[in-house]
This record gives sequence, structure tokens and C-alpha cells, in this order.
Amino acid sequence: MLLDRLRKDKKGSVSAEEFESFLRYRNSDYFNLKAKSDGVGKVEEDSIKPFLVEFDPIAVGLDGEMNIYRGLLAGLTQTYGHWKGVWWTTNTVDPGDTYPDISDMIYVDVVTELELQNRLANAITAPSTSDPVAYFTDTRIYVFGTVGGYLLVTYYKQPNDPYFDYYTDASGNITYLTEGQGAYTLQTGEISRSGSVAPAAVTSLSVDLEWEDYDAVNILDMIVSDVSIALSDPESFQASILERQQNAS
Repeated sequence: MLLDRLRKDKKGSVSAEEFESFLRYRNSDYFNLKAKSDGVGKVEEDSIKPFLVEFDPIAVGLDGEMNIYRGLLAGLTQTYGHWKGVWWTTNTVDPGDTYPDISDMIYVDVVTELELQNRLANAITAPSTSDPVAYFTDTRIYVFGTVGGYLLVTYYKQPNDPYFDYYTDASGNITYLTEGQGAYTLQTGEISRSGSVAPAAVTSLSVDLEWEDYDAVNILDMIVSDVSIALSDPESFQASILERQQNAS
């Protein structure tokens, strides 16, 4: 689609690796945009749902040196991106459970560092077991008002990096190996991305975008703009900007 819109042949002026580089950048960029817009409207919420992880448990333990209860974000089952909600429970939770017992969970108020200091110093709004408070760092979540147990974190995981696996025929044309595709036996003159040649069999390492088609096309529009700038193609750039303005992004 990209090469067709830029009026290039299949060999193109854009390599598969360059396309993949733009794709990874815009994949992350688009995720940050949608995560920031979460809660603004139904469209934004629907867009980012493929990355939603619900009630992922983290064991809360006492940091002996700081005398604070905390959990490690590394204990989550997915790579943490942006939090959506946090609850606390004293029920025994097996981190391997698909659906932890949330019958007695208590909502945790996640605050900023400044808000945390105000809450801790205020006798009326101070954290308690019925109204716990949490604070995120880049690697940990600290919780106040609780005594152990588990934090159940609902969050958006970081999107997987897309990977464009392919083989090239004797004429230099690229054929994409789809995600999950079975082993393909290379024919004479064909070379895989890894450098294998006929008659070797290659198994696809491709990782597709996790977005639904609507959002994936928006990401493609962004890449058309990026590549147009790289190729010094102002007409294609202007056309891509118009396309993006017509789409909700």
C-alpha cells in the first residue's frame, strides 16, 4: 500500500527495513497518543482496548529500609505501559490465575508525588485500609494504608514491536511472510531476510500490528507522511496530510 501510494515499483525507494523502522516509531507514537486520550470518548477507548490488561496481580511487600509497602511493576504479566485502575485485596492471589478473586477488592486512589505528600500530612485524607493511596515510579508502585496483600492493576501494556520478515526473489521483489505462517521452502534465486537461500525452509518471524484495521490504516497514513519527507516528495506529503485530517486520529 505504501509503495503504491508513493508510485514506486515493488523494489521501491523504501526498503523493508526502513519501512519497519518507521512502523515501530509510529506504533509507539500512536499508542502514546491513544493512551493519553483514554476516557475522552468511545472511539479512543475502543482503539486502545487491544492493549488492555485487567486485574493483573502484584504482591505487596514491606520495604524494610523505607518501611513502605510496595510492589514491583516487573511482576506484572505484560510490559507495563499506562495504568488505568488499581485495587487492593487481602485475598490470596495466584499470579498465574487468569481471573483472580476480586470479590473483596478496594479501589486505590493513585496520586501524584505532590498529592501524596498532602495526603500523608492531612489527618482527614490520610490513607487507610478503606481508602488506600498509591504512587507510581518507573519500576515500582508504593501503596499507603494497606498491610500486604495484592494490588490488582488494570493497565495498558506496551505494544509489541512489529517485525517485517520477508524473502526476496531473483528480480528483487519482496514477499512478506505473514505472522504465524508455516515454514516456506525457498526457491532458486530467493533469499530470506536472514540470508538463507534455496532450498532452505524459513519460518516467519513477523510480528503484525496489534491494532484493529481502522487504527492500522491511520498509522500507515503517518508513515506515508514520514517517507514522503525522507524522499523529498512534497506532493505525496501534502496528500498524506489531507488524508490524515479527514481521518480521526
